Amino acid sequence: MSESRPTTNARFDPAPLLDPVDHSAVREYEVRNGFRPGGGGGVPWYGVLLGLVLGGFAALIVALPLLFVVMLVDGVLEASTGVGIPGDVVFPLAFAGAATIIASFAWYAVKSSRLEGEARFRVSRFAAANGLEFVPRIAEPAAPGMIFEHGSDRVASEIVRLSQPRAVEIANYRYVKQTTKTHETFRWSYLAFTLDRTLPHIVLDARSNDSKLLGSNLPNALATAQQLSLEGDFDRHFTLHCPEGYEADALYLFTPDIMARFIDAGAGFDVEIVDDRLSLYSSGSRAFSSADPAMWEWVFSTVDALNAKLERWERWRDERLAEPSSAVAQPLGPLPAMPRGVAPQGRRLKQRIPLLAFLPVVVMAGIWFCIPLLDSLG
Repeated sequence: MSESRPTTNARFDPAPLLDPVDHSAVREYEVRNGFRPGGGGGVPWYGVLLGLVLGGFAALIVALPLLFVVMLVDGVLEASTGVGIPGDVVFPLAFAGAATIIASFAWYAVKSSRLEGEARFRVSRFAAANGLEFVPRIAEPAAPGMIFEHGSDRVASEIVRLSQPRAVEIANYRYVKQTTKTHETFRWSYLAFTLDRTLPHIVLDARSNDSKLLGSNLPNALATAQQLSLEGDFDRHFTLHCPEGYEADALYLFTPDIMARFIDAGAGFDVEIVDDRLSLYSSGSRAFSSADPAMWEWVFSTVDALNAKLERWERWRDERLAEPSSAVAQPLGPLPAMPRGVAPQGRRLKQRIPLLAFLPVVVMAGIWFCIPLLDSLG
């Protein structure tokens, strides 16, 4: 593991992100760091045989609806030209189409896996070439933030760290949500600053990545009473949530120049301030730690821009911690220094029940009301 880069102002070397890679070195890296199973240099014969058998069964299943399509096409051709598809060709044609579809999906899955492995390997070389600390993966990372509170099989990967003027971590992250019938993987990427001050829990929910139908893409549904409107066009880009009673503190932290910086650097990304950590989140396939030099240019420029503004945040104090208790006599003498930290009411935002949680209830209620209505009409 190499020493951390002393500053982000120096131009970084993007060559390791673009240079050709040795595929055997990529495979060794993937196996060593647990991204793929080890052993052997290729797929064993019984693995190939099992894949062919399963692929054949899948092709048979897909061929059934394709057979219906071929029969429809046959009917149209015969009605318009008088010449149809020979009967003994119909099923082989449907099966060949299904096999082509299955093979295309398999090829895409293998190619995507290979490209992901190459990207991970390139990031490791990029970090080493630029004097950055690099960690291949961390299972169940212990970090504050709403994306780290959900699911199972939580893994942070391609972790790149800087140390000056404050600790910064850039990484990709995923977790799995399982029910009795579903198995869904959620992918995020984050850019996190470690601050020299614990701050109130504040969330900037970017409007550009929200759904018009389902609302926020964030995993936690936050109580709407905690929303705070700020001046200018900031509300067009973000919905700001802060604990009730901390509105003045949010205005102290989010001065117009800092709001402008977040709009320039973070519009399209969600932002969370929790404990002593400021994180920018990207959901889906838009990874911060990637083999894209343009993304790293954005990352380093964003780190520089925000570092220049965060000193003001680290001077913030929670005056609620200094409020004297009426039950305790205060000694005479110089006033003690303002305590560090955040009062309990400002440490976490309140959550609400998401609207989708009511959907099963609404459906069941609709069925319960509709059944007697249909009976009466019948």
